[in-house]
Amino acid sequence: MHIAERTFRAMGSDGHIFVVADEPLGEELVQLAIDRAELLEACWSRFRPASELNRLNSTAGHGPLHVSDDLFLLVDRMKQAWELSGGLFDPTVLGSMTALGYDADFATVSSRSSASSLDDIAFSAAPGMAGVVLDAEAATITLPMGVAIDPGAIGKGLASDVIARELTTAGAHGVLVNLGGDLVFTGSTEDGSGWAIGVEDERLPVDDPDRLVRLLEFPTGPITAGVATSTTLKRRWAQGRRHHVIDPRTGAMSVSDLVQVTVVADTAWEAEVTATTALLMTADDAERWLRQRDTTAILMTIDRIVVTSDELESRDEGVQHG
Repeated sequence: MHIAERTFRAMGSDGHIFVVADEPLGEELVQLAIDRAELLEACWSRFRPASELNRLNSTAGHGPLHVSDDLFLLVDRMKQAWELSGGLFDPTVLGSMTALGYDADFATVSSRSSASSLDDIAFSAAPGMAGVVLDAEAATITLPMGVAIDPGAIGKGLASDVIARELTTAGAHGVLVNLGGDLVFTGSTEDGSGWAIGVEDERLPVDDPDRLVRLLEFPTGPITAGVATSTTLKRRWAQGRRHHVIDPRTGAMSVSDLVQVTVVADTAWEAEVTATTALLMTADDAERWLRQRDTTAILMTIDRIVVTSDELESRDEGVQHG
């Protein structure tokens, strides 16, 4: 078997794709993955005026809109995530995001020289997904008045899942898709060994030798898993005073003592949703919640690391636990 690999840009982030397949299929599948990521971004991006997502947001309060399978899947997973998280994961925080100045792609936002005072912004709780109606038979979505949705905290993970599944169906023996740190792997590695995923510590500089804080090693065999990290440290703007993690209960930026959460789940979208939900809790509450769900996770505050898996703890030395 042959491994094909490529790095690329997608959804405002760095992408990385590995495909284990017979030659020359691997190279063809890598290009298919990159093309598919572009199609999903064209559909889901709130930064592309002609995207189907923006068309849906423009219809809020005006009845159902017939949508593509890709957009229906995205909104369906958004609503599932909102329900499973008890409303803590909420894609309807778009109003707060734009009020904070995240109204364009991040490169544009981060290049701006100034931002209004937070005191000038009137934050309010997110409206939530309760009124969003999905009709699978008619392939329509209805948004209530005043609701607009943002795929920022789920789109990259879900795109990774979609691409990995489609490449496997197309003949890949193994696939790893990483879009901006939301990754999924499925099938076998080139030599049949288990997949190994490094988790980086965003509290440290990129050239710090201790930045690789964990190596998650998975058993051999054709398994599928998703890994995602949510953090308040990475996408910051206005001289570092603002970040993109919004608490839907207030509409303001999260003020949790957690600064980074990495989660392992069955899919990348579930890992991202779980990590984002935990990041909105205090470290103690998040650890309790994740342990109750038997979720493998790594949580970081400014001064400590907490892991929720006994296997991770047994391999760890010198880490403070909650």
